[in-house]
Amino acid sequence: MERTGAIEEDCEGIVNYALSIGGAEVAVFFRELPDGRFRVSLRSKGGMDVSQIAEEFGGGGHACASGLSVEGPLHAAVEKVLGKVRRRLSS
Repeated sequence: MERTGAIEEDCEGIVNYALSIGGAEVAVFFRELPDGRFRVSLRSKGGMDVSQIAEEFGGGGHACASGLSVEGPLHAAVEKVLGKVRRRLSS
């Protein structure tokens, strides 16, 4: 982001692109923050209430669009969040 001059708002719609992929029901986007944490955006087409996942990490939002922050490194953050998404999808 620094190299290209992008600002935080430039990332806001990226998660929606993933949700537009055919067959996708949930989309998750991770963006690293300057302090090493990750800002995670969650989107759903309505089959899953992503606000419940966000709340488990101290985040919030509503059923189809929510967000949270989680500690890194990236692989650990991805495993924590996607683990919750996968469990809800399989139940």
